Amino acid sequence: MPPVEPDEPEIKDPEDTPTPAADFTPPMQTDVPQVIQVDSFVQQIQPPPPEGLTAVTGLIDIPQGQLHAGAGLGQIFDLSQLDQIPTATVQGKPAYPFDMRRAGITGTATVEFVVDKTGAVQDAFAVGSTQREFEAEAVKAVMKWKFKPGRRGGAPVNTRMRVEIAFSLTED
Repeated sequence: MPPVEPDEPEIKDPEDTPTPAADFTPPMQTDVPQVIQVDSFVQQIQPPPPEGLTAVTGLIDIPQGQLHAGAGLGQIFDLSQLDQIPTATVQGKPAYPFDMRRAGITGTATVEFVVDKTGAVQDAFAVGSTQREFEAEAVKAVMKWKFKPGRRGGAPVNTRMRVEIAFSLTED
């Protein structure tokens, strides 16, 4: 095997030595809005659908109307069919969603539910709202409510009710 020759030592150039950094910052160009020309590239936020594409209908059967029928509760009466309507005995306020409170957004949520023969809330669900974020908190609050049950013919009965819950920043 041939002998390996040693590397030549590097010769340092005096100009290659680092100089200490200066105590000043070069001026920065400020961010200035610029006019977008018609021919300049602008990316669309969402691309348009391809031409000739239409929505397919008839493949999925979406149920219409009321989704919760109070299965297992027996007959459910409307308020107009009662001799005595249910009266609330425990009615706590819903928690205000943090992001909605921080943003200063107010609104309402409508909740439909059944007050059973014992006065407990069953099958609560949101019917609508001004902001979807209010719906879950409204349903959670209504599920904790207690009632003196509605009566028909002197006997307690299952009653369908609907309430609108307001989310306001001034009320606590």
